[in-house]
Amino acid sequence: MHFLYSTAFLFLTLYGFSQETFSVYFDTAKHELTSQESKRLQDWMNQNSKSKILSMEGFTDEVGSTSYNDTLSIKRVASIYNQVQNKVAIRADFKTNGYGESQQISDNKAENRRVTIYYLSELKIELEDFIINDFQVQKRINLLTITDVEKFNINPKWKLDDVVKKVPEGTLFTLEDIQFHYDSAVLMLNAKQELDKWFVVLNNNPNLKIIVQGHICCIPKDDILLSSKRAKAVLDYLVSKGVAKERIQYIGYGSTRPKFKIPEKNGYEALMNRRVEIVIQEK
Repeated sequence: MHFLYSTAFLFLTLYGFSQETFSVYFDTAKHELTSQESKRLQDWMNQNSKSKILSMEGFTDEVGSTSYNDTLSIKRVASIYNQVQNKVAIRADFKTNGYGESQQISDNKAENRRVTIYYLSELKIELEDFIINDFQVQKRINLLTITDVEKFNINPKWKLDDVVKKVPEGTLFTLEDIQFHYDSAVLMLNAKQELDKWFVVLNNNPNLKIIVQGHICCIPKDDILLSSKRAKAVLDYLVSKGVAKERIQYIGYGSTRPKFKIPEKNGYEALMNRRVEIVIQEK
């Protein structure tokens, strides 16, 4: 079990649609639960035997010294961890965070004396790898200055390889011809033909690294899973052609970044929203 004092692992706030939380509360200066809170925890464990815990955070109120509260918050997390292990599945890279008194969410001290468990319910475990991947990739994207390739003075006669060599890192290309079979992540033939052009570019530029971004259209919900699967399908195709997997990353945005307001007015707007993009990460 790993104890941290940073928020580096807290990807959960980025994907609140997919993770759930459960909190138990403590008496002042205590790291053991009352009988009432113990029952609540036991009931939660019984109801979530097939869920998976992602991380756990401990907190205190502001009573006592900062160092005392830091230690107390860790003791609280350790106490809950010891009760849930072997009863609810836990991610292999599970981490705990002891925040002490640093994050007060309420004027009511009792609500600040807590441990919060972040977890995926049984029905959402299939999202797990995509959630972790998308969080990690988004952090890398945040380090780039993203600029649409159309904002550069590009000669229309240039081949894609020439364009990629001239533009800076962070340049974004929209692949309008990347199509998938309906409601799936299966690439259509024309999409493979378009991706073959990027295979040539990657093959000619061995230091080039890219990030594939997936978007969907037509529905006002954030279907991150489908868009992530589609972005990964692009990665898988390029890898199948011989590109090293380490040179390509992917992320899905669902319908959170449409070019046109949803619901779209016509097929063209839907097509522009249902798109794949490539960002130059490194050259």
